[in-house]
Amino acid sequence: MAKTKTAKRKESFEMYLYGIIGRGLDIDTNELITTIESKRKEGVRSFTFYVNSDGGEVAQGSALFNYLDRTDVDITWVVDGIAASMMAVLITNPKHRVKAARHAKFMYHRVSGYVYGNSDETRAAADMMDNFERTLIEMTASRIGKTAEETRSLYFDGVDHWLSAEDAVQAGLCDEIVNTNMNLNELDHITDARSAYNFYNNQIINLKQQKMDEKAFAMALNMSETSTEAEMLDGLRSVVNERETLRQQLQAEKEKVSGLENRIREFEASKVKNLIDAAVADKRIGEDDRDAYTKLAEQDFENTEKILNKMQPVTRIKDSLKPGDTSKEEADWDWDKYHRSGRLENLKQNNPGRYAELYKNKFGCDPKN
Repeated sequence: MAKTKTAKRKESFEMYLYGIIGRGLDIDTNELITTIESKRKEGVRSFTFYVNSDGGEVAQGSALFNYLDRTDVDITWVVDGIAASMMAVLITNPKHRVKAARHAKFMYHRVSGYVYGNSDETRAAADMMDNFERTLIEMTASRIGKTAEETRSLYFDGVDHWLSAEDAVQAGLCDEIVNTNMNLNELDHITDARSAYNFYNNQIINLKQQKMDEKAFAMALNMSETSTEAEMLDGLRSVVNERETLRQQLQAEKEKVSGLENRIREFEASKVKNLIDAAVADKRIGEDDRDAYTKLAEQDFENTEKILNKMQPVTRIKDSLKPGDTSKEEADWDWDKYHRSGRLENLKQNNPGRYAELYKNKFGCDPKN
């Protein structure tokens, strides 16, 4: 028998039609009609049927179709997984509203069955199947607004026709796609109705088992255990909105901190550069010492500053001489003395006249440029 679930409002009722249609099977319409009629007499006027079925017996499905067609109740079908074969036709009544989950599937095909007996019995069974099929075609045609022949060529031409929820909406077989709060995985490849039914049914069962207890959920939101689903959703939205506001505020603070850190780094780098530039300018260190003292200052600025401040400026002989001058130490030097001391190049740059004189004394000719 199909699983049932009472809704919160007395005038509405929900039922889960999961499985195969048939007497003694998952969806026994003899029992199902009795249940619906009982609820109708109690005042229920709105029924919602949640569907995951790969079809079943045509006679049983037709009986439910005809009963719902003449009964003064509002019917909404919600396809959770698949609506295939007889179930796909059962929900085609144009008076009913059909909804489907985004990954739901619809399947239509010709009537099929098994026959045992002689040739006359076999032919009679085939005629009966054709008769049933004409009825199913008429049901489907009334839903999509096409002729019986057009409907036959579309969905009852001898092959299985699998439609996605989007395809069913476009064909007029489904009114809308809804969020069922079930994040079902998509079925990549459909082999048959039974495997498709099992694929979705297992997911639906697992998702229901994992569903959070509503009371625990309300308590987590600091709400009353008697809060309605709408109130809990509003509470959850408030939490989400508050979280988003805090996230934006945190991001803004992170950007401020990042900006301050960049300014500090720039200040520290500028401070080190100014210290080393001053030391080079005062000739306390040479340009070739810049990199070493820069690294030292980056690691320990205060001690590096103390070391540099204690250093005396270095005066180099070549820096103190003006062009044309010769130090007292070099007053009596000849060419060979300059050569041995390695100061010929300095002499050439700072006192080219004396350099030319010593060159001529040494080699007997003027130096070449």
